[in-house]
Amino acid sequence: MRSKLNKTVIGLIFGLLVVYLFLPSQKARERQVVRYWFVAGVKEDIPPCVPWFNAAQESIHVEGIAIPWNEHEKKVLTAILSGDPPDVVNLVTPVPKWAARKALVRLDSILVQDRLDTAQFFPSLWQEMKYRGHTYALPAYTGAFALFYNKRMLREAGLNPDQPPATWEDVHAYARKLLRRENGKISRMGFIPQYGNIETPLIIAFERGMQFVSERGDRVTLQSQPLIEALRWERDFFDLYSVDEVSAFMGGFGYGNQHGFIAEKVALFINDNSFIDQIEKYNPGLEYGVAMIPSPDDAPSVSAAGSWWLAIPRGAKNKRAAWTFMKYVVSHPVQLREAMSREETLFPVNRRAAHDPAFLALHPFMHIFSEQMEQTRSKSVTPLVHDIFWREFSLARERSLRGVMTPQRALAEAERSIQFSLQRALEYDHYVNARMKTEDFFD
Repeated sequence: MRSKLNKTVIGLIFGLLVVYLFLPSQKARERQVVRYWFVAGVKEDIPPCVPWFNAAQESIHVEGIAIPWNEHEKKVLTAILSGDPPDVVNLVTPVPKWAARKALVRLDSILVQDRLDTAQFFPSLWQEMKYRGHTYALPAYTGAFALFYNKRMLREAGLNPDQPPATWEDVHAYARKLLRRENGKISRMGFIPQYGNIETPLIIAFERGMQFVSERGDRVTLQSQPLIEALRWERDFFDLYSVDEVSAFMGGFGYGNQHGFIAEKVALFINDNSFIDQIEKYNPGLEYGVAMIPSPDDAPSVSAAGSWWLAIPRGAKNKRAAWTFMKYVVSHPVQLREAMSREETLFPVNRRAAHDPAFLALHPFMHIFSEQMEQTRSKSVTPLVHDIFWREFSLARERSLRGVMTPQRALAEAERSIQFSLQRALEYDHYVNARMKTEDFFD
């Protein structure tokens, strides 16, 4: 009997010990929980900044939750409307689209109280965080673009392999010398204006100082001389070949070692800094260089930029803790550490991190990307009708390239359509503003 009793007591003690060991500590139980929703693609890995933050202090615990890209907007808005939103979101669609729906907490008051140094961010990225003069988010991650050039292909074409094109006229001249055909078909090209995810005419227009939207944000302008000339430059670029011929050539491109530049079928290509990782993975012996994006003779080099951003949704329960986490993520040390620890190099939004010697030492060309980031314009030209702008702009380019319309007429058609959609978006914005109050950080 005593033996059974002793076993029972020992079992109870052991059970209590196990429970005690596996229960969170008192400090852990007292932590505020911050729900952090971030958009995920194929991988749903928790961003490293989450465990770092949780280990760095004992008052807040961030719970990272991946949400699918194809449902992120619906999921976040539904959570806000239901009154149970996450405390922090990491998104990429334009901030004004969310701010106009009163879906984000306005951060002006906490920025002033905490005296956050906003000069730590690249200027074009910081401007993307604003709507109607107010700030609603912090930039978190970005990509920096520059010109990649194949040194071997330049040398074989009789060009100086250490002298990439500096102007857009140089690009045209290089393209003529680099063009090769086999059996009447293109086998190699110097540059393809529509290859990649950066729009050449847009860059040329940016470099000439074009403003696409009025200062009040209520009038869009596409029929401007800089953009008309940019479309003409693109159309003139196809003097040596037809659009269909180039499309057929590009049809042979793919991913990885089938990429046009990596496979050495295209000599000049504009891409972001993560492209370095792809080259090292799929063609580590490629002889290439990186340079500033070409520009017109009388204008500085300019690139396009955009960012993933962090914001606090309307109705969030733990705004102060969420803000603490957000400041941590965008700080110099964390931006630097995260950029250097990822499999593919992220580019910091924090300027100190982007110019840090440790970050620049990651690759001999990294200083080019950092320099280029200081000269960028946002691709979010008309944030409230972002998708419509790019649909109509792409259509105008196609009509101009194929000679269906003159550049000016093609841009006039696009401008009319974008302006109509912008007007409707602004009317809805006024309607919402008249009926809903923006939530401030301290509300």
